[in-house]
Amino acid sequence: MPNPLRECKNFVRAAVVGLCLAMAALLVPVPVLAGTERPAVTLPDRATLSKFGNFVQHSQYGEVWVPTATPLGWHPYPPCQWVRSQQFGWYFDDKTDWGQFIHHYGRWTHDQQLGWVWIAGNDFSPGWVVWRTSKDYVGWAPMVPDQDVETVTIETFNSNDQWLFMSTDKFSGNCSGDALVPLKEVQVVLEKTTYVTQVEVSNGLVIFVLPSYITGEFVNFDINFDPWPIELFTQVIADWNFVWHHTLITQTVKVCTPANPAGK
Repeated sequence: MPNPLRECKNFVRAAVVGLCLAMAALLVPVPVLAGTERPAVTLPDRATLSKFGNFVQHSQYGEVWVPTATPLGWHPYPPCQWVRSQQFGWYFDDKTDWGQFIHHYGRWTHDQQLGWVWIAGNDFSPGWVVWRTSKDYVGWAPMVPDQDVETVTIETFNSNDQWLFMSTDKFSGNCSGDALVPLKEVQVVLEKTTYVTQVEVSNGLVIFVLPSYITGEFVNFDINFDPWPIELFTQVIADWNFVWHHTLITQTVKVCTPANPAGK
């Protein structure tokens, strides 16, 4: 006799494999480069960052930067600074001396003692984040450092302290900081949204393509950066595939769990 739950799980696995194969058609994933040496922050940037935070040694990541110029409850990639660019898709337009660097280079992670910490990197991105959307909501969370990609748990990454959400209409216009979904409601919104998995290569970068119902005026930027090397392309695709893979299985199995035949 057919087992609905087993058939559902098989369907989910096939969907995940299809997603990974589709991404592999663009670029073939390579193993996570957790053992590679991270580039140091250049001296001019280090001098700037030192005015707004502290460089400290971390037992897992080595030297990290901890911001001190941020308000209580601050989160990387705060709201109302995403703009739609012709060159890079959705670009985080932080105009502060320190924010315009740490939101486009390196990765963020949250430490229980230190709070949000930044791990240096020399590769440019419009924003090192992943996205979740629905017709009603837009959300983003900092992409975890390479060292954590294969160890991060679904519960950790899909937690309300990692994500920021706004209503779609507020994100596209009339944005204000108080338009964020309250922290206590984020977990509910997470279950109502899905990952953005459409990407494209533009100007030597991999960028996310948000759904067409997320709109905004186009802004042009003149930014000098080095295009990603092929190793970084494949690394990033592998990272995103890993996160999407686990989340797709968890959410879809939850939705597909058959109802109790007795109606209890």
